Amino acid sequence: LKLWLKIQAKQPSASMGAAKDTVVNTGCSSLLWFSLLLHVGDSLGIALPQSKEAKTSPSYVVADVASYIASLPRSRHHDEEALVQRADVARSRATLQAAATTQDRALLEEAFEIREESRMEAENARGVAAGLSSTLRQFMGQSEGVRSCRELACGGNGYCAVSQQHGAACHCKVGYEGTGFVCNPGTSFTQRPLISATPGTAAPQVADLHVASLSNNGVAVAFRDSSRQNRGFVVLGEAVDTGMRWSAPALLSTSSPVFAPVVVELDSPGSLAVAYRTKDRGSEGILVGARRDAENRLQLGTPKVFAHYQAQAMVLISMPESKVVVLFADHVPLKAGDGQFDHYGASLLAELPVAEGKQGEPIGMPKLLGKYRFAQGAVSRITAAPISPSAFAIAYRQSRGVDIENVSPSKEASVSLAELWGSELVFTTKALSLEPQQEQIWARSVAGLGGGAFAYTYHSGAEQSTKQAVLRLDPETHRLVLLREPLSVASGFTPFVSTIGTVRRGEGGAVQESTQGHRLFSFVGGEQGAKGQAKICAVGSSLLPERCQDVGTTAQEVLGVSAALLSDNRVFLLT
Repeated sequence: LKLWLKIQAKQPSASMGAAKDTVVNTGCSSLLWFSLLLHVGDSLGIALPQSKEAKTSPSYVVADVASYIASLPRSRHHDEEALVQRADVARSRATLQAAATTQDRALLEEAFEIREESRMEAENARGVAAGLSSTLRQFMGQSEGVRSCRELACGGNGYCAVSQQHGAACHCKVGYEGTGFVCNPGTSFTQRPLISATPGTAAPQVADLHVASLSNNGVAVAFRDSSRQNRGFVVLGEAVDTGMRWSAPALLSTSSPVFAPVVVELDSPGSLAVAYRTKDRGSEGILVGARRDAENRLQLGTPKVFAHYQAQAMVLISMPESKVVVLFADHVPLKAGDGQFDHYGASLLAELPVAEGKQGEPIGMPKLLGKYRFAQGAVSRITAAPISPSAFAIAYRQSRGVDIENVSPSKEASVSLAELWGSELVFTTKALSLEPQQEQIWARSVAGLGGGAFAYTYHSGAEQSTKQAVLRLDPETHRLVLLREPLSVASGFTPFVSTIGTVRRGEGGAVQESTQGHRLFSFVGGEQGAKGQAKICAVGSSLLPERCQDVGTTAQEVLGVSAALLSDNRVFLLT
């Protein structure tokens, strides 16, 4: 299995702007990262001026202007220095004649203040002119060295760095291509080493990958390492201009293996929740609180068992007041030892300890507030996404049960909705089946679009097609309304589907204007097999994805995917 990290660029200010991708790949022998800048504007290319050898070229004209601008403060500086020098002579004479009087001392102090103000203004003028000159020269392709980043003004999605060989220079953020003054989207995934296995040690065998967004542009990556007795780990990362800054892996449990770990950040700063099962099948479901400090170190609390006979991945949804919802497939034995079970789609509402103590102080055990069922029968492939501060959509696959003749409608593309009312979790809508006549509905994902709407994207194996429907919670009736029937968005088989919307909890369902509305990012397979294909769409006042644009394809096959939205509206994609 491989770990890829994908970072989509900042939400644009007009229409659909530029975007940035960084992708990370963890193989069995090393951890690699890839980068692809997603561009979601009207054009993928920007014509950049290039320097030429001819003296009449625009670059040399600009360079001459830059040299003239830079010379202005220098010439003026000499005149000011001469004036200051003459003033110093006059003050010196006055000091020699009457330095002992109070009035003379006051005049001297005033003169020195005026001199300092003049010096500072001249220094600022020199700095501004030098910065403009250096910026123009480097922008036009000249390689003259600049001593300090204070003398440069880099462009959007660019940053300044100083090296001994080249001095200060503007560069594009990782995932962008250009001069540092104009940074365009990258056009391909670029592989770079991130973490390599230590020589002489067993290569990590990574599985059960999951990523969650954290505040301050952070992410949490949870995974299982089968080469280390199926131990579970969480790695905290921060997205920066030059890539990702990672913490050391934190062990999730010292007493048991960890399968399918998932993590979510709570509304209390620094507080997280982690859930996992202790075996591949027939295991306990564990919920534990965690604390993240300012240095990205993770401290785990006391684990709490909340379910038994677990065999599938769980989903965590953060709720207000440090509460969390765990969605899971519940199995209740009919009689002890006979191997027969009743099956349900279930949810747990719990309250996590607030991370108020100092690092190292014990963290308490989660408080279980109640269990609730959202489906009668066996469920699998559960996924969910918030659509408001206290409501979320649930998508899942439900079996027909004992309907041997398959006469009842299929529930393999089911969707429901839950809301938190005080300390009670209420499933306010009747579950809908988007494909009542279709079987083999496999991978799926849901993403909020604003205004109580969300996109439900799923793969229909029988049709070899990935479809997308748009639904909305009616605020009057509290029922799900279908805004757009399922439409095909990709053809061919895909083992994965991932969608991310730029809607965040806490917006209360508010929708921005269509020119600066939300976006929907999709990552699926398709006609090229299991290679990942990225697409981004605008979401305006209609709450429907539109003006969709293909933004790249991975060079390697992808078997699974998990995604999260960063604080600055970049998308972190883990595969």
